[in-house]
Amino acid sequence: MKTLFLLAAALLCACSGPRGAGPASKSAAVVFQKQTFKLLKTPDPDFEAALEGLLSASYEAAVKAHAGDSPLEIGFGYSLSPKGAVYPFSEIEVSCLMQARYASGRGPELCGDFFGELGRRVQRALAARQQ
Repeated sequence: MKTLFLLAAALLCACSGPRGAGPASKSAAVVFQKQTFKLLKTPDPDFEAALEGLLSASYEAAVKAHAGDSPLEIGFGYSLSPKGAVYPFSEIEVSCLMQARYASGRGPELCGDFFGELGRRVQRALAARQQ
């Protein structure tokens, strides 16, 4: 978990250069891909609490598959934005963040694996709530 927050902070800091300074550096984080997930239509504090675990587990699975024990070597992170109109967590948008230098080479497969894993975990969690 600590690694996740350190990586996210590093990626976000890499993006915070001065405006108008020219093209982003290869270490700058870019949103490589976004995906929207429809969740529950009504508030469910237990599901919301479990959401971070679903994201973290999906992130860790993708990192392990692509970088083993060296997550900083792939320049990968994610962000989450609530998108529901009435209930913010009825829909979320998850962004796959990559350092620019890794995006074209590793981005498609890494983000695909991350979103695939996250989609499976979200579906299982939603199915368990509907029983």
